[in-house]
Amino acid sequence: MKNTLYAIIFPFFLFALTCKAQDFRYVQTLFPGSVKTAGIIYGTAPFLNSPYINESATTVQNLVLDLYRPQNDTFTNRPAIIFAHPGGFITGNRNVDDMVAFCDTFARKGYVTATIDYRQGLEVLDNPDLHYDRAAYRGIQDGRTAVRFLRANAAQYGIDPAKVYLAGSSAGSFIAINSVYLDATELPVYVGPVNYTAFFQNYTGPSLGNPDIGANLGFSGTPDGVLGLWGGVDDTLKIGTNNSTPIFLVHGTADATVPFNSGPPFGYASLADVFGSHSISIRLATIGIPAKDTYFVEGQGHEFYGTSNGMWDNGTGGNEYWDTIVQKSTHFFWQINKPTAAFSVSANALEITFNDQSSGAAGWKWNFGDGWSSSMQNPVHVYSSAGMYNVNLYVRNANQSWDTISHMVTVLDNTGYQELTAANIRIYPVPARGEATIESSFPLIKTGIEVYNSAGKEMHFSLMENGNHYRINVNTWTPGVYIVKMNVDGQILFRKLMVY
Repeated sequence: MKNTLYAIIFPFFLFALTCKAQDFRYVQTLFPGSVKTAGIIYGTAPFLNSPYINESATTVQNLVLDLYRPQNDTFTNRPAIIFAHPGGFITGNRNVDDMVAFCDTFARKGYVTATIDYRQGLEVLDNPDLHYDRAAYRGIQDGRTAVRFLRANAAQYGIDPAKVYLAGSSAGSFIAINSVYLDATELPVYVGPVNYTAFFQNYTGPSLGNPDIGANLGFSGTPDGVLGLWGGVDDTLKIGTNNSTPIFLVHGTADATVPFNSGPPFGYASLADVFGSHSISIRLATIGIPAKDTYFVEGQGHEFYGTSNGMWDNGTGGNEYWDTIVQKSTHFFWQINKPTAAFSVSANALEITFNDQSSGAAGWKWNFGDGWSSSMQNPVHVYSSAGMYNVNLYVRNANQSWDTISHMVTVLDNTGYQELTAANIRIYPVPARGEATIESSFPLIKTGIEVYNSAGKEMHFSLMENGNHYRINVNTWTPGVYIVKMNVDGQILFRKLMVY
């Protein structure tokens, strides 16, 4: 005789709806607005002088960004997202509609956000491929300068310097994507110096230098995550296994400006092929570091969420794809800055020890499913009675990002009953297909046979009894592992049922 507790856990994931709304920072819109600080100088760089023919003719100018922070927010360890506008490295600015909307939207969710100006201008009539490559490289340098600036000034702006992300649309997407895939040890030849001819005159373009130039060189310019909206790279083979930064790629399959697969941008044959999001995704999968997320939409073109060069097509806001992309981007950025909730249990009669197995957690909130809760990391809880309890663990990290997980825990105190052995009862065949048979040496209470799937949901089934054999019809069940709960002469017993 001995006391036996059988605890079977059915894991499944869900949001902890009992938690208050402000616990879901970075996913829900928690703040009434954003506070904008305009015209922040994030660096200086040599700008090409118009009309951009002579690349040796430059003027050092300021690089400027606008910063957005959550209104009335007192927290000071927030992830940051930098947004880079579209415009083909010729037009556009930090105030275009979509970049401002992104900044405001994500600031209201709890991020610090910024929209940047970067260097523009190139001569497209002679050697357009060379000049586009160099213009893009200057933009990449400026994007990395912005990342370094926010890291260096993290304390001033309430930013976690280890979580600075870069997002961009079209040309801005080239900046964001290449900021992680451009290897400083293998710079392309167009970085220079280069010799070229324009309007029958010879010129020399100076070396553009390393990807990181300017101030704050003691900080990394590589972002911690990238959102690439209809962008690309000039060579996917440059993407190596050391380029494991999480990336979310968004692209329409019918994009004629930046090809979904590969081809010249704008369909302009004088420009070398670029490789769009689909080619990047294939490369990442091939080398074993697949993109964190992709959203590829059949038949859609460039900027398919309702903008042209970043400005709303209808003058007021994005189309139906805008909300979808915001939602998917929200999930992407949350996924890469959140902790991961996990726990196991151990039991002693009705006393359950909950063992936190989360990663990256700094705070815990337990709901034991019986009206009691705890903020301890590894609490011990005594239930007043046996039963099935939905136990939820909500965790936070140092950024106030969060994760939650629930387990259905069945707690049964079987004091005073003789323990049954595996020889007393069996379920076959293993695995079962169509029908499973329970064979017991003890009388079973037919109405006490219950089956649960791996999500803790009770299954409905027909049961045929023949002596000490009970046949369960599993013909329509999804293949997997199920738990059978049986009442054997007043004692509760669990067995595993595998369905093929």
